[in-house]
Amino acid sequence: MFNTIGIITKPFDSVSEDTKVELSKFLATQGVGVVFDDKSIAQQADLIIVLGGDGSLLNTARSFVDNNIPILGINLGRLGFLADVPLAGMFDIVSEVLNGEYTKEERCLLSCQIEQNNEILDNFLALNDVVIHRKEHLKMVEFDVYINDKFVNNQRADGLIITTPTGSTAYALSSGGPIMHPGVNAIGLVSICPHTMSHRPLLVPGDSEVVIQVKDSDGGAIVSFDGQISVAIKADQDIRVRQHNSFIHLLHPKDYDYFEIIRSKLHWGRKL
Repeated sequence: MFNTIGIITKPFDSVSEDTKVELSKFLATQGVGVVFDDKSIAQQADLIIVLGGDGSLLNTARSFVDNNIPILGINLGRLGFLADVPLAGMFDIVSEVLNGEYTKEERCLLSCQIEQNNEILDNFLALNDVVIHRKEHLKMVEFDVYINDKFVNNQRADGLIITTPTGSTAYALSSGGPIMHPGVNAIGLVSICPHTMSHRPLLVPGDSEVVIQVKDSDGGAIVSFDGQISVAIKADQDIRVRQHNSFIHLLHPKDYDYFEIIRSKLHWGRKL
């Protein structure tokens, strides 16, 4: 089903590079072409295989979401929520994928605009989350939250996590947010150490537009995307977040079970 496969490795990682060599040789025996650079992948690949951890897959998703190329992740990292194919079973599962035996699902991304005086300063994407947080320790950020142009609340907190269902098992989970199944069309807002007991995680429809207006940031505020890209935010700048127009298409082994992943990775809900 796939004629040309793009392979993406984890930078400066010898295990990832060695695995690329082995996988390339295997794909050649299957009559499948292989490309490695981003330009060739975008133009020629009909499947991307990521050799790394979830961080590598997050970066790949942001880079290629608009190319509509399915992504398969080989887990060389620790958790493996997204890159869920074990290295030990790589050849068997890749063979099944080449034969059309796999599970496919869509995952949404968040599109974020940094604005000032109604002018767009920059654009970013996130598969997991957009996080507004303090720049320095022991300082809080004050901000207003708007959803679809309606005022929601004012907060003083260490920050705010705006999460996709994919990101609900990442930073948002450690901050007390809910686990969202990837099939749920929603955006989550989870406060980080809010300076009041009344703030609770909030889920809004997936087509909502969330605007964060930073009112005051002692020592400065930062907005981060998937924990990999960060930019400084001034008190007169707004952060506008909505679902991105394109989805990524993740491929999983044919027996993929989301709840089994949750149980095995988070040790959650096990039978006593």
